[in-house]
Amino acid sequence: MMQIELNKVGANGLEKRYFKNKTFSHVTGNQIKLLPFKTNPSGDSFSEDFKSFQGVIGELFRIFNNKTQVELSKANGSYKIDLKETILKNAIEKVDTENVEELKNMLTKLFFDEEHGLIKFNIKTLSYMNFINSNNAIKEISKFIFDVFLTDDFNQNSFNEDTSHENLLHQLIIQCLPELSDVSSKSKVSTYYNLFPEIKEQFMEDFVFLTNNNSFLLKHAEDFFKYYYFHYLSQLTLRFNDFGTVTGKIKPIYYTMDWETLSETRLSSHTVGWKQLNKYSESIFAHVNTLELLNYIYVDGKPIEDYQNIAIIYTNLNSGEKEKVQDCVNELIAFYIENITVFDTGKNWEDCERILELDLVNKNFEVKILEDIYTLWFKIKYQFENSSRSKPYGDYSKWYSQFGKVNYTKNRGRLGNTTVLTQELLLFLTRICIGVDDKIRLKTLWDKFKDRGIVFDETTKLEITKLFEKINLIEKKSDSGDAQYVKSTI
Repeated sequence: MMQIELNKVGANGLEKRYFKNKTFSHVTGNQIKLLPFKTNPSGDSFSEDFKSFQGVIGELFRIFNNKTQVELSKANGSYKIDLKETILKNAIEKVDTENVEELKNMLTKLFFDEEHGLIKFNIKTLSYMNFINSNNAIKEISKFIFDVFLTDDFNQNSFNEDTSHENLLHQLIIQCLPELSDVSSKSKVSTYYNLFPEIKEQFMEDFVFLTNNNSFLLKHAEDFFKYYYFHYLSQLTLRFNDFGTVTGKIKPIYYTMDWETLSETRLSSHTVGWKQLNKYSESIFAHVNTLELLNYIYVDGKPIEDYQNIAIIYTNLNSGEKEKVQDCVNELIAFYIENITVFDTGKNWEDCERILELDLVNKNFEVKILEDIYTLWFKIKYQFENSSRSKPYGDYSKWYSQFGKVNYTKNRGRLGNTTVLTQELLLFLTRICIGVDDKIRLKTLWDKFKDRGIVFDETTKLEITKLFEKINLIEKKSDSGDAQYVKSTI
């Protein structure tokens, strides 16, 4: 007999956690930590950082090394300029020369870009990349990436790059990098929960390949981590929307190339694209709050995790146990609606019930518990959309929608935004797909893209093949299309 209970009282119970100063407030990340997003600041505050991703990489590499961001004087009001000045000052102190200005000019031209950023020439330089927006909220993305993809599988020695083979100027700059501080030992911080071990497995395979070629890693660190971050978030958004009715399969997303023209007919044949992702992501905060509440239900001492896991657990219970889980969910619904009383004018729980009833007519939940869970989610969503909480609700979802928009979409006029790859990103991902091989069959390449969450329609495949032929990546064994190979460029 399974032990099933709802943890309502006690220090970590429902009633204690959801009431601060006798006022009900939404709290997430205590029972199940799923996303690194915030309701304040809004996700659209970070467009430049989402595009650059250098700050996320810098923080990630500091996490790798148990270090914190270097503290600089901030005399110039810019981290990049202050870092540059610090490195140049250290270099001048180390080099015995009468031509100080010439040395400064030479090092500036060789090691800093036009925006004063340190050029990535060695793995050690990655820890010195910084965010554009100074709000600390964005640092959570780095922790999220580390927790979801690298916890338990990370080998710190991957990045202890030998600097003795570097030329003298490279060695000089490395020696002049300011010292990073050690992370002070704090109490254990909860980790983000990974709902897709299969994405992590594919990530690790590609990550190992990437770290075996330092110049490749330095050039594409942002592309790599940025794509896997988006891939994971997109799959999570799709999975939430299924409410546990579909078993854990990756749903590839249709991409076109950014130079293609796209018709409405073609776009309508793309089963999963930006239109669906953007729409589903609007209610992502409702899902996070739903799952937080559901994880106060314990089955044999363990929280019940996500919708899919709940459906699996529920299916294997006897009728009495199933009833107990349903009672727990209904108790959560009652707890929620009793404590939310303020809506916009004309909105109330009776109105919500009426809309929900109509909505459920079009649903067909084969597992009873999923209908109850959908009901809880629908009510949480309703109150967010119809109360003063609608703005933070929207600001939370923008952490995903704005990230996808600035990195992986193109506006196609009346067709709206669609998911696209640039030529540079396509070639990078092709190298990743080919991996350690010298070449692979073209049709195998499409399969490998699919494994990584990307599919193309036949028109896009033809465009990509033309590009490969143009830059001499296609090798034909015969006139047959099946005998086409794509060569690695590494």
